[in-house]
Amino acid sequence: MSSVDAIILASGLSRRMGSNKLLLPLGDSTVIDQLLQTFPYHLFQKVILVTGDEQIGKIAHTYDVTISYNHNPASGKSGSIHCGLAESTARDGVMFTVADQPFLTQDIFRTILEYFRQNNQTIVYPEVNGVPRNPVIFPAVFLNDLEELRGDSGGRTLFDQYPDKTLAVPFDSADDFMDIDTPQTYQDVVSRWKTIRS
Repeated sequence: MSSVDAIILASGLSRRMGSNKLLLPLGDSTVIDQLLQTFPYHLFQKVILVTGDEQIGKIAHTYDVTISYNHNPASGKSGSIHCGLAESTARDGVMFTVADQPFLTQDIFRTILEYFRQNNQTIVYPEVNGVPRNPVIFPAVFLNDLEELRGDSGGRTLFDQYPDKTLAVPFDSADDFMDIDTPQTYQDVVSRWKTIRS
């Protein structure tokens, strides 16, 4: 089995929401709780959660995760990436996922990992109707490139730099990759949550 760590990015500023979207209610708990309750910890060597919020840190401490605090979330995506990598000890690669996609299933994570095990020098990511989605696995050979990111540059920057070293895994349902960016998308997530659990 490949040695891959999962890094959950949970330190965004939620500017478009007006409050921390990960602490919004979803079902019988919060957005962050729902992700952590169903996360497939057994598929990874280590699961690292990067946050700048003490309350999220307290919630995460009740799960099998390593907490990495980003004390300067305004520094952009690269700062959170660096915080996560500082805690990683995986030999083969790291998977970056975001904390506001509550419909990701264990099968999605497992499928992406299986593709990576067969293509372990390649950046592997899900794609729906030609649109790249999260989570993304970066092999160890790209970790130095990730460390060199600055400001609000994220891992997608490497897609453009190394187009021949990327592999898209096709998925059918965009709904499974829904994320929460605005009050409207939050309401859409809540509606779907009620529908699939009714």
